[in-house]
Amino acid sequence: MSDNAITIIMLTANRVPKGWARFHKEKLLEAANGVPIITISREPLNWGINMLQTEPYGISNIYWQLLRGAKAADTDYIGVAEDDILYPRVHFEYRPDADIFAYNMNRFNVFTWGKPTYFWKNRMGNSTLIAPRKLAIEALEERFTKYPKGTPAGFTGELGRPNVEEKLGLTRRKSEWFSTEASIVKIDHEYGIDRLARTHRKGMGVLRAYDIPYWGKAADIVRKFV
Repeated sequence: MSDNAITIIMLTANRVPKGWARFHKEKLLEAANGVPIITISREPLNWGINMLQTEPYGISNIYWQLLRGAKAADTDYIGVAEDDILYPRVHFEYRPDADIFAYNMNRFNVFTWGKPTYFWKNRMGNSTLIAPRKLAIEALEERFTKYPKGTPAGFTGELGRPNVEEKLGLTRRKSEWFSTEASIVKIDHEYGIDRLARTHRKGMGVLRAYDIPYWGKAADIVRKFV
């Protein structure tokens, strides 16, 4: 395995529609461009290196599964993928320094309800993480050593995010933002962990579009979520 190689860790609770899951797999394999993928799921998957999860569904569990995936990988870097996010190939080509968690800020969301509209919010998200593998293991092991039954839901969040580490009483680690020319696209829907999205009460950001480069029209993407 070459230096700076990456493993994609794809997390799913198998709640998204089956048609979307097939489309998502196709697009993730295109974006991976041959790099290894570890899939962590509640139902067996016949692609990637599949690991099953049986732990209780919740925000803390996302990070527990990320720790499992990071330990199973053998590359210098890991990249998170989630089952309701579309990624361009260029996203997985980014590499931060060995002591930094990196988050791609070129991420547009789109609701599955209402008029299909892309929107941007100024917020880092675990689904956009590119991280040095050893750093991720170090930070997550510290987290779950202190909270063996899982972190408090109100305090759980991204690695390297200052307010999360402060509230959890963990070592402060560095993070950075980067931006790729092609966007990541996140689908907000009724089957996920975000309560506001499930109840259609989530608000859009002020930067909006009906059509973006690489992915095309928001309406065409939403039609795939079946």
